[in-house]
Amino acid sequence: MSLEVCVDWAEESYEECSEWADQGYSACDDWDDRCCDWWPCSWACKIITWVCVGWVWVSNVVCVAWTTIVTVVCVAWEVVTVILTPITWLIEVILSIPIIGRLIGELINLGTSIIWRIVGLADAVLTIIGIRPLKKLRVCIIILRDERGSATSSQTILQPQIDAARQIFREQANIELLVEAIHTVDDPSPTHSLDVECNAAAWGEDLWLPGTYFGTTSAWQCPTGGLGRITGFANPVVVFCVRNIPGSTAGCALGPLTDYLTIEGQNPICLAHEIGHKVGLWHCCDGTNLANGTCGGTQLDWWQITIARNSEFVTYI
Repeated sequence: MSLEVCVDWAEESYEECSEWADQGYSACDDWDDRCCDWWPCSWACKIITWVCVGWVWVSNVVCVAWTTIVTVVCVAWEVVTVILTPITWLIEVILSIPIIGRLIGELINLGTSIIWRIVGLADAVLTIIGIRPLKKLRVCIIILRDERGSATSSQTILQPQIDAARQIFREQANIELLVEAIHTVDDPSPTHSLDVECNAAAWGEDLWLPGTYFGTTSAWQCPTGGLGRITGFANPVVVFCVRNIPGSTAGCALGPLTDYLTIEGQNPICLAHEIGHKVGLWHCCDGTNLANGTCGGTQLDWWQITIARNSEFVTYI
């Protein structure tokens, strides 16, 4: 499936390159048609038209070349990921050990987050000035089962919120949200992982048994994301559909400390909002903004787009 994602992204990117080139050539032609026809103004017009056409041609070549390079790297990354899956799975199991393993895992996540944000500074500058090629954000959704074996959610319940999240990130930040898989665990989940806390209490739970369960379940249910979770690069966001989160919130994310988030499976309205937290956004702004204190906003400011596109979860491959 991941290799198919690489190919699908490449096809869409090539189409965007072609559409951009067509629009550019059309704009050059429109300029030429509207320009003056008396000498020497006509000569100046022709020079500008030639520069316009040349710029569009060079830009299209760069666009196509960049897409080709990224596609090759994407395919190579997916192949390496599959080969190293057993090793990364073992590492993830070790990092799921309560207290020590979980704490080391949080420190690794925090460190890789900082490193990849520094590496992506040049791309962040391009984002600020409005150059925003299509990037990808991978998501793996895991539905838990309660003590009686009943699933906490279903694809039917989740799909409207998945579609809404896709639309928000694509329209606001040119980020393609890719749901790599939706898994439902086979066996009942422990109560401590079905009813979870948020904020500081969630951090304490991550260091203890709930964090262990979420870590081992991520490794088992979303194995192809293991290399990303270890290196922090092209890391999929793991979404756990739990039974209940106390209080007025319906979702929780621990920022860069973990690669997973939790949402209430029967009320997944905070999916896009919590993914926003995972890519670095904090509560702010008015009710129309994705990061406002309650779920339901859809807008992003330019600085939020920059932060989101600079996240280790958001990559070209």
